[in-house]
Amino acid sequence: MIFLKTLLKQSAAYVALCCGLSGAAYATQWKLITTSSDHTKITHWYVDPSSIVIESNLLQARLRTAWSTTQYGPDNTSYQSTTYLNFIDCERRTIAFTGNTYFSDKESTSAPVYQEDAQPVGTLRFSAVRPGTPGEIRINYLCQSHGTSSNKVI
Repeated sequence: MIFLKTLLKQSAAYVALCCGLSGAAYATQWKLITTSSDHTKITHWYVDPSSIVIESNLLQARLRTAWSTTQYGPDNTSYQSTTYLNFIDCERRTIAFTGNTYFSDKESTSAPVYQEDAQPVGTLRFSAVRPGTPGEIRINYLCQSHGTSSNKVI
């Protein structure tokens, strides 16, 4: 039974890698955007610069969050980093995300421990970011660096 569970986990990671669902985490050169100032749980936010695309006035980018301490998911699965697709409306200063993939290591290079399917952008709930938060820092970085064009790949 243990062998079957291990085989299923490895197969799921292989399928995810081959289908590109979490493969970006494996071969990505992540650029640090910001780090939290909380010294009890340090959080780092990264972007994959090669993933940034502007289409229909929305900026899309693959981001990664890594924590200094273990986090726990809905089913009590432990993880230390996650990658996800962000959609940002620079004009309205709103953000939404989808397609979370959770990893047991900070570098997001281990086999995924949990994965959520990406949802169509039309079904996502965009939220305004609060001033001074890491969300605002991400929007500022991405929109100031890349948010002036539309319908082009950066």
